[in-house]
Amino acid sequence: MNQIAMTSSTIGIAKPILKAGYKDVMVHLDGSVEDELRIAHAEAIAAQFEARLTGLYTNALPDAALYAGEFGTAAIVDACDAARRAGDANHARLTQRFARLGVANEVRRLESFPGLLEKGVATETRWADLIVASCPHGTFDCERWGNLIETIMFNSGHGLYLVPPGFKPRQAIRTVLIGWVDTREAARAVSEALPLLGLATQVHLASVQEAGKGKLGGAEALADIASHLARHGIATTASLLPDNDTAAAMLLAEAHRVSADLIVAGAYGHTRLREWILGGATYDLLQSSNLPILMAH
Repeated sequence: MNQIAMTSSTIGIAKPILKAGYKDVMVHLDGSVEDELRIAHAEAIAAQFEARLTGLYTNALPDAALYAGEFGTAAIVDACDAARRAGDANHARLTQRFARLGVANEVRRLESFPGLLEKGVATETRWADLIVASCPHGTFDCERWGNLIETIMFNSGHGLYLVPPGFKPRQAIRTVLIGWVDTREAARAVSEALPLLGLATQVHLASVQEAGKGKLGGAEALADIASHLARHGIATTASLLPDNDTAAAMLLAEAHRVSADLIVAGAYGHTRLREWILGGATYDLLQSSNLPILMAH
């Protein structure tokens, strides 16, 4: 690992007049045991910024295409009725849970068939400053909510804070690692993370050395983003990582080295099809990270 000589601590940092903040935080709810973890992370963030917290409960109705044949119509009606009854119970329980939160809040319910449900979620998430959801680890989570998470990434226009399964929120987000790449997606992620970066006590910039970028391997871009953050009153250190492994593996190792509480990274620099078939930094991070990730596209 190469430490970049230029750090924002050596650049004059103007005293910030006003830090950006989140005023609307949204958390995805699905009636599973992971709801409580997502709520805990979302409430902690909302409390820091005195934001309103909206719980978005999604109740997926059965796919009608799975109920073909002579008795298909009756079967799909019964399955939808059962799903709606389960949704009623989950919605009531979540409403009671939100009544005990220490921040202003509400619970909204979206109920529809696959495809239509994702469109409804995209509409709802566009007015929130930050969306909290579960990181789609493993086959089950990817199959159940992978499309929904991807829809939020591409269509909400906001940052997505992804919680690994079973990860309890820490007392505060003190240390943040930014996985910087010279792309639009990385710039969007940094912009969406600015409120959290402003509260952090340590912010680290890290980029994996790129072939064809000369001796500095892309370090010039690190210097520019460090200067930009300095003008926001955010001091950073910058590291250029060797390409000894995949970009996701190197960033995750660096995040653990600096004891990061959060990773900030751009989502899907390549096409989604290429990422899911051939692999890529977004796919690898989603599958392997055991730390929360704030992503934006």
